[in-house]
Amino acid sequence: MEKDTKEKLIEAGEKLFAEKGLSGVSIRELSKEAGANSALISYHFGGKEGLYLAVLELQFSPINILMNSVMGIEATPTEKIISYARSVAIIHGKMPFLTKFIMGEMLNPSRFFEPVIRKYIQRIYAFLTATLTEGIACGEFRKDMDVNSGALALAGMMNFYFISRPITRHFLSGDPNQAENYVVQAVEIFLSGVKNHDGQ
Repeated sequence: MEKDTKEKLIEAGEKLFAEKGLSGVSIRELSKEAGANSALISYHFGGKEGLYLAVLELQFSPINILMNSVMGIEATPTEKIISYARSVAIIHGKMPFLTKFIMGEMLNPSRFFEPVIRKYIQRIYAFLTATLTEGIACGEFRKDMDVNSGALALAGMMNFYFISRPITRHFLSGDPNQAENYVVQAVEIFLSGVKNHDGQ
């Protein structure tokens, strides 16, 4: 089935906004990439910024699916973190432009940074701090861990591979499972560091 104009515009926006950011892309470029009349950008999205917002929501919406899946399972804190880590690899695999949007908004925030991106990132942060706190309370994780630092460290470990891929691909094998292998090993290293070795 042929893609409709709205879908073509979103795909064009994904590609061009990921490469150049919101301010670096013109309406003319978007319409040319989509093979559509430029007036349809206003018709469907209210303008270029509306299209950018639609693209951001599309890029980040899988995070809500991830959070719903890991928060809804009956599992130990360790199992929840492993499930979260594996889901991170899946999301990055399905959304190849996601890291570019994250980095673009971090380095040069648009007016959508607060309402869209922080909304999703804060949900991950809340899940991680709650899970680490639960792990401390039940004795799985060390009592002296600062859960805020722990959450940031874990999120950083999970996402660093994908953010730094243009560099790390020169040092890692071309194994198609490399991303998942990295995530599994990274989370194992993290859990080894936060594990309560006292058995209390």
